[in-house]
Amino acid sequence: VQADQPIRLEPCNGMEIPLAAMLRAGGMPNATRLGPGDSAAAKDLVLRPGDVPGGAIRVFKALQLIQTRGLKSEFDDFVAFDIETSDFDIDTCEIVEIAAVRVRNRVVVDRFHSLIACNQPIAPRATEIHGYTDRDLVGAPCLAEVWLHFRSFVGNDLLVAHNGQEFDVPVLRRLCEGFPGIEDLIFYDTLPLARSLVEGSARLTELAARFNVEVGRAHHAFDDAYMLAGVVPALNELRLRRARKIAAINLLDQLGLALALDRRPSGAEEESLLRDITRPFTLGRYSDCLEFYAAELARGAEGAPALELVIERLGGAALMERIRADRPLSLRYPVAVERLRMLVQASVGDTVAQQIDDLLSRASLSSSAGVDTDPNRINLLTLHSTKGLEFSRVYIVGVENQQLPGWKALEENLEEEIQEARRLLYVGMTRAKDRLVITRAERRGGLPSGGSLFLTEAGLVGSSIGIPPALALPVTIE
Repeated sequence: VQADQPIRLEPCNGMEIPLAAMLRAGGMPNATRLGPGDSAAAKDLVLRPGDVPGGAIRVFKALQLIQTRGLKSEFDDFVAFDIETSDFDIDTCEIVEIAAVRVRNRVVVDRFHSLIACNQPIAPRATEIHGYTDRDLVGAPCLAEVWLHFRSFVGNDLLVAHNGQEFDVPVLRRLCEGFPGIEDLIFYDTLPLARSLVEGSARLTELAARFNVEVGRAHHAFDDAYMLAGVVPALNELRLRRARKIAAINLLDQLGLALALDRRPSGAEEESLLRDITRPFTLGRYSDCLEFYAAELARGAEGAPALELVIERLGGAALMERIRADRPLSLRYPVAVERLRMLVQASVGDTVAQQIDDLLSRASLSSSAGVDTDPNRINLLTLHSTKGLEFSRVYIVGVENQQLPGWKALEENLEEEIQEARRLLYVGMTRAKDRLVITRAERRGGLPSGGSLFLTEAGLVGSSIGIPPALALPVTIE
């Protein structure tokens, strides 16, 4: 199905209403339901939601696949490496063994291994771990000689190590400082990725056992590098699978509504789980899916139950009031909370302070401080994030009633929230140095967007409802 393919949904107990909304939000703008008296054209793709039990979930999953079809594996080709050292002091130890395996299309195609002569004795504790003694290194080449062969082996590949940023990488950079090609290497540490994806231990041997990868001799550089070469594709597959699972999270409210309207539930455990997961999204105050459903009922919807009955199927008006009153962060900002949870889980460190430092360093990656940017770029910001900034031109998008911050507070006469919303809008408007452009949409989701009380009170339009199309264009204040 192409994105511009006309899709018509036949009436099915009201299910066609949220399914059409899901398809439009999922990138298919020409998805509409067949209303009373409507008929499909020959070129239209006609969907019958009631033909297959669990059809809403199938639509949701299909949209997830469409949204994530651009995902690609970043670990098909790489070099996995590992080192063993004379002791465990990152500032003084020397490398006694280095090994690497080259991976192409997730298959090991070549390998490198060498012992390295040391200028200091191997500590007994290190010998207990990897088994090498001073006698094993007699006749081994020096690091400078080994480095030339190792660097040639790596070439332009990504170098992957497990817990590499904490030990292997800084040791390698210290000891090989000034060697040709050291500054051109790009490293990736799989430990934070493993901690974010796998419950329990993230040790390399534990991961290998979990993913059915041959363990070999732990704490021997070649065996560990070979192990890692098998673990990396498995971790990457988990990463892609998680990305697919959390895709299309913005459609969960409409999915919950569709499941409540489904008169032929499949009874599957997955369906029951999704009903529980989606209920807060559907009933929450930050979704307009119930209002949209009511508006569609007013236009005529064959066999669709009344809004009150739908709310009862979702858990009842009392539950909806409780969800909207409590407003925990996980319901108010589900996407942001999920991203924060994953960041926290991925933070590493032996102490809370170290973990906080790691979390903050990850958060700082989103900053553009010190980075040259295109002077002609357009900054897309929320009103909340504009405080303290100024731009030559500012465009505030979507000032119709239901889109403005504080509109629900105005309906419920919540004075503090109303004043805060007004301050927020004022902050956004005053960010413009030369020109402020305020826009409103004529239609959203295929329906009239309604009035714009803000533009009316500002004297920019003559009525808050039924604004003529000519006045629905951007209004410029200079």
